[in-house]
Amino acid sequence: MATLEKIEKDIIRTKAKISEYQQKLRNLEAQKVEAENLQIVNLVKAVKLSTPQLTVLLSAYAKGDVLLPDEYEEELKAIEENEQQEDGANEE
Repeated sequence: MATLEKIEKDIIRTKAKISEYQQKLRNLEAQKVEAENLQIVNLVKAVKLSTPQLTVLLSAYAKGDVLLPDEYEEELKAIEENEQQEDGANEE
């Protein structure tokens, strides 16, 4: 019987830890989104475009009407590959 009680207590402790880690994960993910948003805002402000100009530029880019020069496409691909590698390493 003592073994069963010990197992039940371990189950309760483990569930509490899981809940704690899930909350910690949600908080970290929210912090990441907030940091990414701040980074985006800072990048946009650095370009010094008005809101209508930015809207038109992003719309044109999304439609494929504006293409990045090759050197920037290569830089973008390198950044995306690096992020994928970091994500893969973080999952392990």
